[in-house]
Amino acid sequence: MKTTLKRTLLFVLFIYGFATQAQNDGASRIERNVPLVVIESFNAVFSAKDPVWFTRYQGKDNQELVYVAKFILGNRYCKSVYDFNGNQIVFAATVDYNELPEGARNYMKEMYPSFPIIEALMVTDNEKVVTYEIGIYIDNQYVVQVFSNDGDFIKNTKA
Repeated sequence: MKTTLKRTLLFVLFIYGFATQAQNDGASRIERNVPLVVIESFNAVFSAKDPVWFTRYQGKDNQELVYVAKFILGNRYCKSVYDFNGNQIVFAATVDYNELPEGARNYMKEMYPSFPIIEALMVTDNEKVVTYEIGIYIDNQYVVQVFSNDGDFIKNTKA
């Protein structure tokens, strides 16, 4: 009886360890050791802000380590993503529904009338190209609809 109980307990702990590790893979982690060049790059643009820093892996095969600064700018939640050398990769800020391009709003009304918008972001990449990303849940999966600055549909992706 004791052996069976010990084995069962060991098995549960083993499975719990795998589940915990699986939740951490690919996810953002709070970072306290951000390279100085990354912090200086952030401060050059957002000097008055005090971000919370995260790290995560992205890119092909999740091999590129990036640093993500999350902060509030005005009344918007923002994030700015940097590479190891302090180069800004992308900046994203939340936007209200009324701030979305008309074409994007019309597309969402027509294609997804019963799906509430969970999050809407204005995203600016390192080449200053602006896109809008609208997140919704479809069949319990978070799906992002991507639109151009003019409101033209580009693609959708599953997050």
